[in-house]
Amino acid sequence: MFNARHLFSLSALVSLVTAVGFAAGCGSNGSNPNGGLVSGNTIGDMFGNPTDNGSDAAVNLPRCIVATNQCVATCSGSTSTSVSGTVYDPAGRNPLYGITVYVPSVPPGDLPKGAGCYTCSSLYQSGMPIAFAVTDAAGKFTLDGVPDGSNIPLVVQVGKWRKQYVLPTVNKCADNPAAAAAAKIAAPAVLRLPKNQSEGDIPNIAISTGGADSLECLLSRIGVDRAEYGPGPAGTGRIHIFKGTNGSDTTPASPVASQGLWASQPDLMPFDITLLTCEGEETRGMNQQALYDYAQAGGRVFASHFHYSWFNTGPFAAQNLAMWTRTAETYPVDPDANIETTLPGGQMFPRGIAMKQWLANVGALTNGELHIVQARHNAVVTAANTPSTPWIVTDSAAKPPNQTEYFSFDTPFGTAAGEQCGRVVYSDLHVGAASGDYGGYTQQTIPPNAIVPTQCANNALSPQEKALEFMLFDLSGCITPPDQGAGGVPMVTK
Repeated sequence: MFNARHLFSLSALVSLVTAVGFAAGCGSNGSNPNGGLVSGNTIGDMFGNPTDNGSDAAVNLPRCIVATNQCVATCSGSTSTSVSGTVYDPAGRNPLYGITVYVPSVPPGDLPKGAGCYTCSSLYQSGMPIAFAVTDAAGKFTLDGVPDGSNIPLVVQVGKWRKQYVLPTVNKCADNPAAAAAAKIAAPAVLRLPKNQSEGDIPNIAISTGGADSLECLLSRIGVDRAEYGPGPAGTGRIHIFKGTNGSDTTPASPVASQGLWASQPDLMPFDITLLTCEGEETRGMNQQALYDYAQAGGRVFASHFHYSWFNTGPFAAQNLAMWTRTAETYPVDPDANIETTLPGGQMFPRGIAMKQWLANVGALTNGELHIVQARHNAVVTAANTPSTPWIVTDSAAKPPNQTEYFSFDTPFGTAAGEQCGRVVYSDLHVGAASGDYGGYTQQTIPPNAIVPTQCANNALSPQEKALEFMLFDLSGCITPPDQGAGGVPMVTK
């Protein structure tokens, strides 16, 4: 049966509510205007790898749970056996876009460890999914073609974030929001990603702290247990802290980032994701080749503000990622910014559309724009910067206007879209502004002797931190080309 360490009874922990979301059952076709998968007609196409020439004949999903022989029933007319609901972040506060939900036919296998060039199918296919869906911009999903009966397994996953549930009862030829399960518990419960390793799988994440921001506190404030934090690469936790220039530290002390994290590519490779917090000055002790090779090998990187110094010179600079201004350019008045919904070449940008809808859903937009505190302007992405995709750009009223605040690019460079496996996000703002971390701080002043995670605030996320939460889980997932929606649909072929 399924790994008991990662299984949780739905009747005890989760309430699935009826939702009108993206329905994707066996061989289902079409696109999702609400920000789900947008591409061709088959599961293979949804991966950005349409090798079957548009024929659903290449897809052959299992129909039964192997251990119990519970199978998908044939229903009359257009009805089916379905499960619907909403998926939330580990804190259970914000619904999440782009999360894969599926019923496995066999217990999902262990996830690969560390950075690597993993395909979507390699992360999801071990469970041999029977039914699957990807959450839309409201975090909603509908699974069609689910086996009925007792104790039906359900997996919630994005990349290497994964939590496994058990549905106590699934009724045949009906939708199953599990309202009866919700009535059995005293407090509301939600379907969400794991808070700790006892609940499920969490990526191995390295964070370099810095003197101008508190990016390292974000994971705590989206619900990851503080016991998962620890100094350096050792320890059993999944959040590994390295001390950057003037940044916060752990107790006991963390290694210096330039010596313990990015000194070489092998130092970086154990980490699925690396977060680089702004240090208030250009990064010291860089090994640009190490970070470049890590990204080329499938690593995921989020770099904040002054970490532009990784990209405007050295091996990254040769890729023409952006037009760079090499100074600490600060807006005199906090600007408003647009969420990009088209790509520089004019094509639709499905994940940008989803981001704008999602930010509106979680109350992060004012008059359709994102207000940014402590914005900087060091990068502009144009149609000439072909590897890069802008996500957030200041509006025409900002001074200066039309500056790129978030952009991403996929790796390895020179590899066709749809075959890439690494991703880097650059942010030209301070996400921790007005967060309350370390007792509150302003501008580029993290208090001396700040300790993570004990001095991180537990306040609600600011609008720009909500934008970062969206980007973090997008960074965590498997890679799809910019003109497609979120990836991660399990694929099983003949």
